[in-house]
Amino acid sequence: MARFSSRLTRFLASDDGTMAVGGLIFTVIFLAVGGLAVDVSNAINQRAQLQLTADATAHDALYTLNSTLTATADSAKAEALALGDYNMPRAVYGQVLTASDIEFGVWDRTTRHFTPDEDSRSAVRVLTHRDAAGGNEVTTYLLKFAGFESWDVRTDSVFETYVPDCLREGFVAENMVDIQSNNAYLNGFCIHSNDVVSLNSNNYFEEGTVVSMPDQSRLDMPASGTRTNEGLTQALRYGAIQIRLINALRAVPSSPYATGIAAMWSYIQLATQDGQLAYVTGTPRQITIVNGRPTPSGASDDQVQAGRDLLDRAGTLALRSNAVNYVYCSSTSTQLQIRELMTDVVIITNCQISFGTGGALENGLIATLHTGNSSISGASDSRIGRADNCGVGGGAQLISLGGMNFASGISINGGQLIALKEIAFAANGDGLHGTSIISGDTVSGTSNMRMGLCGTGMEGNLSLDYFRMVE
Repeated sequence: MARFSSRLTRFLASDDGTMAVGGLIFTVIFLAVGGLAVDVSNAINQRAQLQLTADATAHDALYTLNSTLTATADSAKAEALALGDYNMPRAVYGQVLTASDIEFGVWDRTTRHFTPDEDSRSAVRVLTHRDAAGGNEVTTYLLKFAGFESWDVRTDSVFETYVPDCLREGFVAENMVDIQSNNAYLNGFCIHSNDVVSLNSNNYFEEGTVVSMPDQSRLDMPASGTRTNEGLTQALRYGAIQIRLINALRAVPSSPYATGIAAMWSYIQLATQDGQLAYVTGTPRQITIVNGRPTPSGASDDQVQAGRDLLDRAGTLALRSNAVNYVYCSSTSTQLQIRELMTDVVIITNCQISFGTGGALENGLIATLHTGNSSISGASDSRIGRADNCGVGGGAQLISLGGMNFASGISINGGQLIALKEIAFAANGDGLHGTSIISGDTVSGTSNMRMGLCGTGMEGNLSLDYFRMVE
């Protein structure tokens, strides 16, 4: 008994193993801190993945809604939901978004506020989530031992449509913008090439003008260029633009005729707000020209009459106003001569187009499948658009699968020229108010031009939306 009492006394008095208690406490602390680090890191990773899915889905929804005239909010949502499920499969993550989490609407750039509007095609907001309400919350690994079993993680993304300023007014080319000397470019006007901008001396670039190309090495000018081109240094910007109007135009076939004109009209509708031209209210008309003569016998009465009425006594094209006129030329050398004012009309053709002296187009659009270098040409003093000092309406658009060539003195007022090949215009292009020239090849201007920004009067221009994340 004495021996047992002695051992008990020694055990109670011993301090061996006291670190085990402290170690246990520290172990618990380390597990808590480590659990917090692991679980928080996992929550952050899941949030990042949800954000990427929201961004991709928002872009896809807005792009799909604006990619065809027949796209609807429901079809765009269905496409976006499929992409969301591909990025975060439901079998793994649960349902991270539903159709109700995709809202089309309007983005106010000033207030940075999104307003839902199912009829809008200009913006979209997408919400993604892993939460208890959806039964797919992010569970914890170690924090559950402290009674914290899951995180609710939610993200959102807002995208809007926009058109780069250079594609509203300015010179834009896939290959080269080539301008010479003694030209004046005023505030807001843009010159951009995805390859080379070439210029000579004695040009003036007002403050606010933009001259851009991929990098500084793609600026071609004399050694004295920065000294002899006032304002150029301040105007320089660097970067590239995907020219969607050109990319889409390349998909329009030049033949066969029936396929080409249908594709061109679809292109025009897609690139026109709501697929409508305000002045097109009548039914289309088919006109056939065989070797420059009226339609031969055997054709419909309408075709025969159209053929006879095609040229008036002055040789000017006579067309149905407020309608789309499809004009077929059996010979690629046939020219449609425009020698007076044409207004409220659309022409889609495979013929060459020639603006003679006095030829003008207002509230009108001419598109040709002709692929020649001068598929659309203009003599001295031809005019594209109404000379109304940037007034509302009166603009005009020319579109070609070939190139365009205009002589000295052309006047462009709220006008747009789009061509796959070179667009060239000679000296003395003064009085150009509201000009958008877009080429899949080269924009070539010479000297003594004065290019100013309208901002208004360009309502009828064709455009294809671009997409950017705003929130």
